[in-house]
Amino acid sequence: MSNKPFKILSIIGSPHDGNSNTRALVEDFVEELSTAGVTCDHQVMGLGKYKIEPCRGCWACTKGKSCPVKNDDLDVIKKAMIECDMLIIGSPVYTNQVSAQLKMLFDRLFTWCHVFPLLGKYSLSAVTTANDGQKETGDFIEKMLATYGTYSLGTIIGTGAYTAGFFPQRITARKKNQKTARKAAQLIQKDTLPKESKWLKRMFRAMKRKITGVHTINYIVNGQHPDMPNPPKLMVKLINSIRKKKNVPWDDTVKLSKLMEFELRWWKDRNWLKAKSLKELIEAEPVSTFEIKERLLLELANENNTVKNNERA
Repeated sequence: MSNKPFKILSIIGSPHDGNSNTRALVEDFVEELSTAGVTCDHQVMGLGKYKIEPCRGCWACTKGKSCPVKNDDLDVIKKAMIECDMLIIGSPVYTNQVSAQLKMLFDRLFTWCHVFPLLGKYSLSAVTTANDGQKETGDFIEKMLATYGTYSLGTIIGTGAYTAGFFPQRITARKKNQKTARKAAQLIQKDTLPKESKWLKRMFRAMKRKITGVHTINYIVNGQHPDMPNPPKLMVKLINSIRKKKNVPWDDTVKLSKLMEFELRWWKDRNWLKAKSLKELIEAEPVSTFEIKERLLLELANENNTVKNNERA
């Protein structure tokens, strides 16, 4: 571990900010990390203070276009996620799931679910509840952290968190989570990632199948691409067989080839199309012109290009 402070970003789904029991749980954990020897630079983003508009389901982001939803704080949050060393995502249990505020953030990061944008970062999920729903909520956050490519240190839980600012079992929760904090500190200090979680393994397999399918449909429609490897022959045969069996019109096949353009270009430019494991993803060298941050902040890049083009005109 370098001498620089370890940058932790905590995104808290509670609308209560300072009175959030989830925030209290996370802050206690980070204090335990510090006690165990990790010099932490901790930034907390409570979604009660940040404006996130709901996703409109337009699919513009998958086509490399600017998101039509403007005037909210999504890009501020995205920048912080890109720049942190460790991402903590926490939520109170609301009707056996994450809060609406956190769900809106996940939905707006739709394309991120397919490209492992934070591959190799540490992460942690945090859940508070009165007495139920913690497993479902924790599993969902863990799954989302896996889609971003993070290596999770696990889930910390605080029960007996009844209403905002009323968390009588906070000390008990802190003591229970000390062991996780100490293990996390050891890994961070050694600059060693934890083992791949079941969710991370599962999401790699799911995304590999999905992107291979997208790549194959593009190959069927457009032919061999000079900058891409050919898809597996078996996959070409399988998709053509399904198209024939289901009587899929050629026009619909062409439309399918245009879906997820952003994701396919990402996998191509990261040299991931042939990768057979997460280790190969991490070790793959992207093309020389590939800029992760610029690609993930696509909306800002498109807006800036539009302004520049207008100025030239």
